[in-house]
Amino acid sequence: MISMILKRKEGATFQMKEKQYIWRLTLIMPLLILLVQFGGRAQATSTIVYDDTLTSGWANWSWATVNLAASSPTHSGSASIAVTYTGGWQALSLAYPGALNTSAFTKLHFFLHGGSSGGQQIQLHASLAGGSNGPAVSLPAPVANSWSEVQVTLSDLGATNNTIVGLVWQDSSGSSQPTFYIDDIAFSDDAHPDGPVFGTMSLQRSAVPADGVSGVAVKAAVSDPQGSGDIASVTLNGASLGQGTITLRDDGRHNDGAANDGVFGAVVTAAVGTPTSEAMLTVTARDQAGHTTTASAGALVILAPPGGSVPTALPAGPAWGTNQWGDHWQANSGVPWQYVYQYITYSWYTDGWGGNFVGRFAQQAWDEGYIPVVTVYLMLGLPPECGESAACYASKLQNATAVSNYLAAVTEAANQASGSQPVIFHLEPDFYGFMQTSNYQNGVTQPDSPANYPVALNITGYSNNLSGFGRRVVDIIHQTAPNALVAPHASVWSTGKDTNTIPTTGVIGMAQSTAAFMGAMGGAQADLYFVEWSDRDSGCTGLAECTPPRPWWDTTNQTLPRFTRWVLWANALSAASGKRLVLWQVPSGNMSLDNTCLHYQDNRPAYAFSHGRDLVETGVAAVLFGGGASCSTQPSTDGGFIQAQGAIAYDLPAAPGGLVGDTPTGPIVTLHWTENSEPDLWGYRVSYQPVGGGTTTTVDVGISNAASLLLPTAGQWQITVAAYDAMGQVGPASSPITVTTSSDAEQTFLPVVLK
Repeated sequence: MISMILKRKEGATFQMKEKQYIWRLTLIMPLLILLVQFGGRAQATSTIVYDDTLTSGWANWSWATVNLAASSPTHSGSASIAVTYTGGWQALSLAYPGALNTSAFTKLHFFLHGGSSGGQQIQLHASLAGGSNGPAVSLPAPVANSWSEVQVTLSDLGATNNTIVGLVWQDSSGSSQPTFYIDDIAFSDDAHPDGPVFGTMSLQRSAVPADGVSGVAVKAAVSDPQGSGDIASVTLNGASLGQGTITLRDDGRHNDGAANDGVFGAVVTAAVGTPTSEAMLTVTARDQAGHTTTASAGALVILAPPGGSVPTALPAGPAWGTNQWGDHWQANSGVPWQYVYQYITYSWYTDGWGGNFVGRFAQQAWDEGYIPVVTVYLMLGLPPECGESAACYASKLQNATAVSNYLAAVTEAANQASGSQPVIFHLEPDFYGFMQTSNYQNGVTQPDSPANYPVALNITGYSNNLSGFGRRVVDIIHQTAPNALVAPHASVWSTGKDTNTIPTTGVIGMAQSTAAFMGAMGGAQADLYFVEWSDRDSGCTGLAECTPPRPWWDTTNQTLPRFTRWVLWANALSAASGKRLVLWQVPSGNMSLDNTCLHYQDNRPAYAFSHGRDLVETGVAAVLFGGGASCSTQPSTDGGFIQAQGAIAYDLPAAPGGLVGDTPTGPIVTLHWTENSEPDLWGYRVSYQPVGGGTTTTVDVGISNAASLLLPTAGQWQITVAAYDAMGQVGPASSPITVTTSSDAEQTFLPVVLK
C-alpha cells in the first residue's frame, strides 16, 4: 500500500511541518545491563535513514547525479537530497551494507518534492540480504514546487520481517528526468494511539552459546494509555534463537524486578544447533483490543564454540591487566590484576634501554604476581626505515641483513625473558594486517596466503617467503624461552573490509580469511592470538594522533557500528583458528572525563567489564587496558574508573536478598529472590539440606531469579541461594529459609518413570 499526503504551498513560502525528533538510543546504566530508552509510541520503532545527513551505517551507492546536502528546498532541517536522472534507469541508491533487520517496522516513509517541473516517474525497491531485490513499487509522481509525504508498506517491498541491505529509487521512464528532492527518510511501524508503549528495554548480555542452557535476561518496560490492566501480552520473537514465541511476565519471578511494576521479563536461550549469527531480538506488546507495538531489544550474537583452549599456564578467564607497571601503579592499585604489558621497539635492541630491559620487566611482573606480555613492535623501526606500509615491510623482508637483524632481536628478547614462569610474546600489531590487506588491494590470486611475499630467510627447513618467516619467528621464541607463549596479532581490518558495513555472513568470512593467513604464517604453531577494539579513545577528535577520529560503538547494540559485530568476528576467528584470544590495548577512557590530553572519553572499558563472560565464551581469555598514543587516556589517568571496575570484577558478588519459598506442592517447592545488581553477575546456585544436618545439595539455576526444587524426602529443608560472577567466584549465601514437604519425591514420581 502506498499513500501520499500533499502539503500546500502558497506563493514563495509554504507551511513547514514540524520536524519530528526521535529520541536517541542512549546507554543509561552501562555497567549493569544494556539499556535502550524509547521516548513514546511513535518513536519506539522509528529508524532514520536520512535527516539532513545519512544516518551512520548508510552509504550513497547511487548511479545518478546526487547531492546529499541540497540546501533548498528542504522539508525540514537544513538539507535534502537532490536527485537528477541524466539517463534512463539511473537511481538514487542508499546502501546499508551491515544489513538492517526490518522485523520492528511496517512501513517506509519519506517526503518528495518535484522541483520546478514535477511529474517524475520513479519506482522504489529494497535490496535484500543475499543479493536479491524485492518487487519494484511505482511511486506517486512528485508535485512541482511542493512537498508530499509518501508511505510504502514493507509488505509491498517484500521486506516484511526480512533483512535489507539497501533502498533504491530508480528512474522508470527509461530516459533523463529533471531534478527532484527527497527528505526525512525513515522506517516506522503502525502503532495505534491507544496501543501499548515501550519504555526501557534491556538485554543482560550480548552473546550466548547455542547450547539451550545459557540464559539471557530480557526486560521490557511497557505501559498503556488505558492502564496496565489493558496489556494482554508481551512476547519476544524467538525464531532467530531456534525458539518459538516467548512470553515475558511481570510477576517478580522472571528477572523483571518487582511484580506488577510495569517491567516484563524472561530468560531466553539459543537452541542447540542454532547457526552462528547476529540476531536482532524484537519484543511485541499487545493490548486487550488487539493493538500491537513492536520494538527492538538489541542485537545478540549466537556463538560457535571457541577454538582450542586457554593454555594451562594462563588463568582460564576472564582475566584483566593494564600497561601501568613502570611506577608500580598496577601493583599499588589494590586490584589483583593478572597481566601487565610493555612494548619493545627496534631501538630497544640497538640502544639496550638500560640493559636487560625485557628481563627486568618480566622479573618485576613475576615478582608482583603478573604474567608479563612483551609486545614486539620491531618491524616498523627495523632498518632501512621506510614508513609503515606493506610495500615497505615487503622490501625489508627481501633484505638479507634486515631479516638477520630482526631474527637476532627476537632471539635476544626471548633470551632475556627465559625463566621458569610464563611470559607472552605478542607479535607485531598491524604487521600481519598490512601484509594481508595488501594482497586484497593488489588482487593477488590467493590473498589469504602469505607465500606471495618473498623473504631472504635462507634457513634450512623454512620456505623463503612470509610463511616461512612467520614460522621461524614463532619457533625461535619457543626454542629460546620454553616458558614463553607466542601470540601473533590478528587485525579485524586485514581483509580490507569493515565488520559494520557488510552482512553478518561476510563478517564470519572475514574472520575465516584472517585465520587462514595467520595460520600459514606461524599462527598454527603459536599459542594464542591478540586482537583489539580500537587504538584511540573515541572522544579524542582534535589531535593529529587521533586523526581520523575513531568511531563510537553503540553499547546498546541497536545501531551500527556496534560491539556485537566485533564479537561475531572474534568468535569466528577463534573457531576457525583453534586459538583463544587476548583483547589488547583497550582504550581507557570513560564518559566522566573532559576530553583533554590523557583524559579522553570512551565507552569500551565499561562495556568490557559488564560483558566479561560474554567475551570468555566468545574466545577471549584476557582483556588488557592501555592508551595507544601520547595523549590517550591511561588506566592511571582515568579518574579511577578502571581501578574501581577491576575491583568489582575480582570481588565476590553479594548475598542475594528476598529469598521466598511458596507453599510446597508435594515434594516440589518454588523459590524466587531479588536479583543482584553486579555488572559481572553470571548466575545463582541454590543449596538445600535437611534441617538438623545431612548432605547439602547445590543446583546451578543460571541467571534466572526463580527455581523449582524437587526435594527427595518429606520433611523440613533449609534452603539458601548464592550468586556467582563471570570469573566463577561464588559469593556468600543468602539468609536461609525453611520449607516443609509432605511426600517423598521417589513415592510421587517413581510410578510415572516406570510407565
